[in-house]
Amino acid sequence: MNDSLLTDGTTPRPSAQEERNARLVYVGIVALTAIGLFASAALLVDYIRPLPLFCSETGGCGQLRQSVYAHIGPLKTPTVGVIGYLTLASLTLARGPVARFFHLVAASFGACAGVYYLSLQIKLSTFCVYCMGVDLSSIAMLGLVLMRVRLESDGFGRKGSAAVGALFAAAVGAPFVPHALVKTPVPDVIAQEMKKTPPGQVTVVDFIDFECPYCRQTAADFEPTLEKYRGKVRLVRKQVPLVNKHPHALTAAHAACCAEAMGQGDAMAARLISMPPADLTEDGCAAAAKSLGLDEGAFRECMSSPSTQAQIDADGAEFKAANGHALPTIWIGSQKIEGAEGPEALRKAMEKAIEEVGG
Repeated sequence: MNDSLLTDGTTPRPSAQEERNARLVYVGIVALTAIGLFASAALLVDYIRPLPLFCSETGGCGQLRQSVYAHIGPLKTPTVGVIGYLTLASLTLARGPVARFFHLVAASFGACAGVYYLSLQIKLSTFCVYCMGVDLSSIAMLGLVLMRVRLESDGFGRKGSAAVGALFAAAVGAPFVPHALVKTPVPDVIAQEMKKTPPGQVTVVDFIDFECPYCRQTAADFEPTLEKYRGKVRLVRKQVPLVNKHPHALTAAHAACCAEAMGQGDAMAARLISMPPADLTEDGCAAAAKSLGLDEGAFRECMSSPSTQAQIDADGAEFKAANGHALPTIWIGSQKIEGAEGPEALRKAMEKAIEEVGG
């Protein structure tokens, strides 16, 4: 707007065109903020559900959800997105030069984050429509907020602000409505394992690759919780060796199956997780079996048995049937934990499962 003073000391009224431009800029900011709120909330819903509601689990959303970029410290990345857009929404509703200044500061941070996460999608060749909605909106937002500052645009008065606030609340709340109403069915292969579990116990199905670093970390994170509820948990390990990534994973899977058949499944799993990956050879696994008191000859014979490979193949088929796409994947009762979520997420899932079975 024109900041010059008239001869009588007053500020000239903006022209009709300037008022129209200011309103259009404000409408654009409102639209981008609502898009960012909805997309961030939809991503958060998919991150906290066992199976996604909005994104395809095999598409870009699912791949990013399983990557190291799915968390910022202890927070899920969409949680940060929701917080960021709620901040932008509050500054959109605020009036005056101080509010516009802080809106510009917040929009600048948002645009930088948008550029960073958009570049990650390009780098990974993995695109998520909701992530792009969040990122592109934040980048475009900066340009409009710059125009807001220049045009001193503050919306449409008290009634207009109330309507915009209601729009923002609806945008962030809408994705949580189907989340509350739609119950995720437990895959049949998991349900079948739950039926085998004695009453009052929780079924834990752990799809694992013993050479996978994230599986190893998750196993370490989960151990204190499993120890706390020992006797109340039926733990089932299913072997999903990622042979294209981990050269010793298949051998370790054979070793785990054979030790399980010989009554030392948990002890062998602990050994395999702690062994250096380079030691997960046939000889290394046989030495581990011997140290556990297993007959080395019978163990080696089991390792080379076609029936052991058949069991591993069956476990892999069950992983796919359970909508598995990445490791680690652990079902704790009816809850799916995918990726290295950390000890707190595992503990909370176990506590909820224990409560559900009346333990």
